[in-house]
Amino acid sequence: MDGYEKSVILVNGQFPGPLIEANWGDYIEVNVHNNILDEPQEGTALHWHGFLQTKTPWEDGVPGVSQCPIAPGKSQTYKFRAELYGSSWYHSHYSAQYSGGLFGPMVVYGPTNVKYDVDLGPIMVNDWWHEDYLTTVKEVLSPGFQGRTYSDNNLINGRMNFDCATVEAGDKTKCTNNAGLSKFKFQSGKTHRLRFINAGSEGVQRISIDNHMMTVITNDFVEIKPYDTNVVTLGVGQRVDVVVKANGNPGSAYWLRSNLTSCSTAKQPFALAAIYYDRAGDEVAPTSTPWDVADPGTCANDDLAITEPYYPIALPEPSWTQTMDIAIFRNATDHLLWTFGGVSAKVNYNDPTLLQAKNNDFQFAPETNVMNFGTNTSVRIIVNNPTPA
Repeated sequence: MDGYEKSVILVNGQFPGPLIEANWGDYIEVNVHNNILDEPQEGTALHWHGFLQTKTPWEDGVPGVSQCPIAPGKSQTYKFRAELYGSSWYHSHYSAQYSGGLFGPMVVYGPTNVKYDVDLGPIMVNDWWHEDYLTTVKEVLSPGFQGRTYSDNNLINGRMNFDCATVEAGDKTKCTNNAGLSKFKFQSGKTHRLRFINAGSEGVQRISIDNHMMTVITNDFVEIKPYDTNVVTLGVGQRVDVVVKANGNPGSAYWLRSNLTSCSTAKQPFALAAIYYDRAGDEVAPTSTPWDVADPGTCANDDLAITEPYYPIALPEPSWTQTMDIAIFRNATDHLLWTFGGVSAKVNYNDPTLLQAKNNDFQFAPETNVMNFGTNTSVRIIVNNPTPA
């Protein structure tokens, strides 16, 4: 991580968690054992980000919606199909556990419209808190919370240095300056595929490689018509696959950068990883300089007009259109809460929505935010976010 000692929750003792690989059309089967046995004991559940879960909605891993949490000391086996291909990730969907380390990458191999020589695999970027996630959750859910919580660092594939001089005196024994950085190898003259994943909790990331253009080929699980750029922007949960031609000096090294945007509340927003060419020794840090591309300060994705799907699928005209606005408000006890479509949703871990429907009980409480679209055959949902977040 970054050299600051803290309690974490990991998958098989790894951070990020182990890579799950499959081929397009495979069934993925994962046995999850909840070994969170220290106090406070918690349930857990793993969500497989971006997977459609056609005919397997109970495998989606969302407590209170698709399942009950996996109790401490208990296990659950998830099985679902890789209906889409590309890069993704898995993470806990219980409380803020994935902010404490409970996430990992996934790759589903399939066809590609762009040739490349080397697959460097997933590169996960994420903001990182030194306080444990339970403390952060308590802060966010406290009366009077003003809507800002500051992360301490930014990581690339789970690593980044941290300046211990900035740590409060009482915590200096928890910090060391020599955490080290992630390192990657480029083969001179070869084309490399890099799979960027924003596994953060709050921060929008801007990713670049000094002196190298990137050709974007995939957004999330959608292949797009390739375009060149020197910076890609990723919101939380998003993925972008790029190919990069290793056309630098065979004996040189370059910085891979992931910067939390000016919209993110980070104490140390700049993350680095080193890319070494095949004739470069990896004991010397790169000296390359970043692209001169200013942060636009918009918190937005890159222009969607340049991301055309390679295989667009025509949508049917909806028989019903539902608009859902995102908003925040303060309740009577001065707690800051979100609403979606005018409802601040609450779920029951002991009676998940999907189980209630399976049991033919369709009397959903208003706070579950369940909508009945009746006999409509095609529903279009328009989501608006007028908030500054």
